[in-house]
Amino acid sequence: MRQRNDAAVNRDEGTLEVVPDHLPPLKAKPPGLLVRVAGTLLDGVAAVTDQVEPYTRWWNDRNQAALDEDGPLTVIVGDSTALGIGASHPANGYIGRLLATLDRETTMAADTPWRAINLAQSGAKLDDGLSRQLPMASKVPGPDLVICCLGTNDLVWGLDTNGLRGKARRLVEGVIALGAPFDRTVACAVAGGSARARLVNRTIRSAAADNGALAANPWNEPGPGPSERLASDKFHPNDLGYTLMARALGRSFGVEAGDAEWRHLAVPVETADTDAGADPESGR
Repeated sequence: MRQRNDAAVNRDEGTLEVVPDHLPPLKAKPPGLLVRVAGTLLDGVAAVTDQVEPYTRWWNDRNQAALDEDGPLTVIVGDSTALGIGASHPANGYIGRLLATLDRETTMAADTPWRAINLAQSGAKLDDGLSRQLPMASKVPGPDLVICCLGTNDLVWGLDTNGLRGKARRLVEGVIALGAPFDRTVACAVAGGSARARLVNRTIRSAAADNGALAANPWNEPGPGPSERLASDKFHPNDLGYTLMARALGRSFGVEAGDAEWRHLAVPVETADTDAGADPESGR
């Protein structure tokens, strides 16, 4: 097991870097007014929104464990989809599906499975990636895989386009600067087929290509229609939707991801009730 505050060697420069004791805890952003109103009217929206706090805490625990372990490391910059919001369990999001496949296909020793530092935040926009997630990611030396999937919330909740393109380019360049191999640095397209989405995605592809990194579109994978791949809020992916996302992302760097189960699926998600000592089966 890696010792805290141990020194790690930077593979490219041969310099010594320090593995941090801990990372600042992830904090869920409060849902916006429209989401709160929808949650009072639609049970499906409320059910998915209620996942945000416990899924965020679950990932906080996984991040801390990853700092204490050895093994190849994935760093994720993203929004609620990177947390697996909408899935039946955080490990059934696209990150869990990808890492389960990498564990099966690329890990040489059974005692060094892939680790994940997931810095995503529900509701995150490009500004959150630039001002909070990237600085946190820069404290973690030597990632073997970096995934950035951020920007869709900017399109959903804003009208700006030109400013978004500049931010998207800076974010992609910042993600590349984290130091993972170029063929294991993936910038995701934003969701949607609008003219604004196409412009932002053109910028993301260009920024990745200009720097030798990869671009992937996890939103257009062939498969069942939206009614079968979306969660009950009709916005976030469900387990099937995340499996399709993982398939598209994995293909960008030569991994055939599917429905493999990540080892952390066995780690329960603690809700507010279970934190307080309630019996989750009795509802008390």
